[in-house]
Amino acid sequence: MQQVLIIHGGSSFNSYESYIRDLRDSPLKYEKLLPQQKWKPWIAEQMPDADVLLPTFPNGKNAVYEEWKIYFEKILPYLDLENTQLVGHSLGAMFLAIYLNETTLAKRVKRLILVSPAYADESVEELGSFKVTSAKHAVDSAEELHLFHSQDDPVVPYTELAKFELDLPSAIVHRFNGRGHFSDPTFPELLELLKQK
Repeated sequence: MQQVLIIHGGSSFNSYESYIRDLRDSPLKYEKLLPQQKWKPWIAEQMPDADVLLPTFPNGKNAVYEEWKIYFEKILPYLDLENTQLVGHSLGAMFLAIYLNETTLAKRVKRLILVSPAYADESVEELGSFKVTSAKHAVDSAEELHLFHSQDDPVVPYTELAKFELDLPSAIVHRFNGRGHFSDPTFPELLELLKQK
């Protein structure tokens, strides 16, 4: 059976003090307290013949790479790698880029899809322990590699895409405008890709 593992985004801070400052200073928006449809469960609903896995990684608001690595390695034995597509969104994409750059999987996954990842440099200030310094070896663990980014992304600058393209010249790049940080309730372009044989 086909498996799709989607790793959500989150926040990671350079220090605990930075996290507390952000927690204190960031405004709370009432709309965010209401139930919201997100594209990740929507993808699962649209793919009833696949196992779409939507794990919640530890401490998403103040994520630590080492904790996510431990959790991911607990998931790996459940994956039929050759029939698996790995999708990471934002911090989840950065996690996959780092992990697969330092660790080659036992078998290649069918697809690796990185949606709006950031690189570790001056363009994004708070990356905590999720600093991508290279993603070159991620290709060793995937038959296909795809990059998604929107020109109007308010969270991860569009310029970050070019950095991943340099590291991953064989990646298939999906450029958008008007999609922001891919926070819509649906993601038809990703769904179409995931349904391809």
